[in-house]
Amino acid sequence: MTDDPDNPSKDLEAGLRFVHLMGMQTKFDVFETSVRVLALLEEMIARGQVDLRSLEERKERIKAQELERANAQAAVQVGPNVDKYTLTDLPEIDCAARLHLCKGRCCTLTFPLSFQDLDEGIVRWEYSRPYLIRHRPGDGYCVHNTPDHKCDVYANRPAICRTYDCRTDKRIWIDFENRIPAPPPEKPEP
Repeated sequence: MTDDPDNPSKDLEAGLRFVHLMGMQTKFDVFETSVRVLALLEEMIARGQVDLRSLEERKERIKAQELERANAQAAVQVGPNVDKYTLTDLPEIDCAARLHLCKGRCCTLTFPLSFQDLDEGIVRWEYSRPYLIRHRPGDGYCVHNTPDHKCDVYANRPAICRTYDCRTDKRIWIDFENRIPAPPPEKPEP
C-alpha cells in the first residue's frame, strides 16, 4: 500500500467504492421501508386509529430534526451511466484560441464521475466527497489540468467534459462570440 494520496492502491479504492455502494443500497432500503410505513400510516388514519392533527404536529417536529441531521451528512454522487467513448454530436469549440482568455475555467467546475470513469481508475475523485472530480488545493483546478491548461487524461476524460458547452455558461463567458470572459470567481466554483 502506498502513502501517496494521489496514487492510492487499487485495493483501497475498491474498498472505498464498496463502502459507498453499500451506503447507496442502504439509502434505497430506507426508502422502501419509508414507503411501507407511510402506507401503513395512511391505512391507520383511514380507519380512525390515528389522530391526523396530532400526527401532523409530531411529523413537523420530527421533520425539522431529520432535515438538520440530513444536512450535516455527506452524499455519494455518481454521474450518468453513458459510454463516454460512443458519444456523438459533441460541441465543437476552438478552446485553444480562447484558452488565454478563459484560463480553462471549466476545469474548476465540480461534477460526479460515472461508474465507467471509476472502473477505469484513470480519472481521480475526491475521497472526502465521493465521486466528485478531484481538484487541486489552492487554485481549485482539476488535478488533471496541467499548468498550461491541457488535460492529461484527455483521451479518457469524463462524459461531462466531452459534452460540456461553455458558450452559454455565464460562469465562463459574458459574451462568447466577442471573446469577453466572465470575471474570475473569488474562489473556485463548487
